Amino acid sequence: MNNKSDLTCAQILQHLKPGQVQRIPATLHLDATVHQWSQAEIDALTLAISARRPLLVRGEPGTGKTQLARAAAHQLGWTLHATTIHPRFEASDLLYRFDAVKRLADAQAREPNLQEENYWEPGPLWKAYNWKLACCYGSCRPKAGGEAETEPEGHVVLLDEIDKADSDLPNSLLDVLGQRAFEIPALNLQFGAPQRQLPLIIITTNEERELPAAFVRRCIVLNLAYDPALGYQKWLVQRGRAHFAAAEGVPERLSDPIIRLAAKRLVEDRSNAEQAALPPPGLAEFVDLLSALHELAPGDAVTQESWLKRLSAYAFVKHQPVEGLPGTQQSRAFDSGLPD
Repeated sequence: MNNKSDLTCAQILQHLKPGQVQRIPATLHLDATVHQWSQAEIDALTLAISARRPLLVRGEPGTGKTQLARAAAHQLGWTLHATTIHPRFEASDLLYRFDAVKRLADAQAREPNLQEENYWEPGPLWKAYNWKLACCYGSCRPKAGGEAETEPEGHVVLLDEIDKADSDLPNSLLDVLGQRAFEIPALNLQFGAPQRQLPLIIITTNEERELPAAFVRRCIVLNLAYDPALGYQKWLVQRGRAHFAAAEGVPERLSDPIIRLAAKRLVEDRSNAEQAALPPPGLAEFVDLLSALHELAPGDAVTQESWLKRLSAYAFVKHQPVEGLPGTQQSRAFDSGLPD
């Protein structure tokens, strides 16, 4: 990535304004959604791209960590490669995977074409660092008679929930992230910084496991949380409006009183959970409930409110009830100052 490219990417991001709502179209695997940009997100992404470092995004579930990667890819016009990390995930899975089982089965079936290229599957980092070469292997190869896909302008690699993995995974990525290069010895392939554009790597964590200090030092870090000056309830309402209020070319899906009512209920249930030392509900549960209300009674605020009072407990109260704390019961009354 040369300086001119760096500046261009930064300029694209700087066209964004805090509070701006960006609509993200549906993909083959993901529904359409919206993202409301914050100044912190814009600045952290600008620094990550300019410093050529991964962006580590911290925050509780539902704060929009994963969605930030989709929004960044859409804003930049780049291709998103999303991978959700699990406990058995290995660092090599991000680079490549060799399907030895399929190759053995094909050999036993006396398949005539046992070319190695058929059994090496490029991982997200391989695709991002050398798209043209990745298109020569595995499922990335063009189908018979077809042409290879056009090389994207750039790549966003999302490593989602890295805290789910053993500490060996982030430690194994130190050299890749630090030197921006890796190799596949079995294929005698080496990958360095691509000529056109370094990929933007976004890594998320829910803080379930502490990440190695050396790994964190190699990242730009963004802590996603609500603005204390704004207050959690008002922040929820803002996010709800971004998803469900009327916007240019999009009709209103939920009225403002319904969004504010759901936010107030969540704040109360969140407080009850914290008093019981239980993981509290958050934005993810809030958006789930609002989505359900729209599906159940589109455009009907009276019926939506009725459903809200009936269903909120099942969205917000997810843990075993605690004796002596009525607020942890799913059968709790819909009260606390909220209208019946």
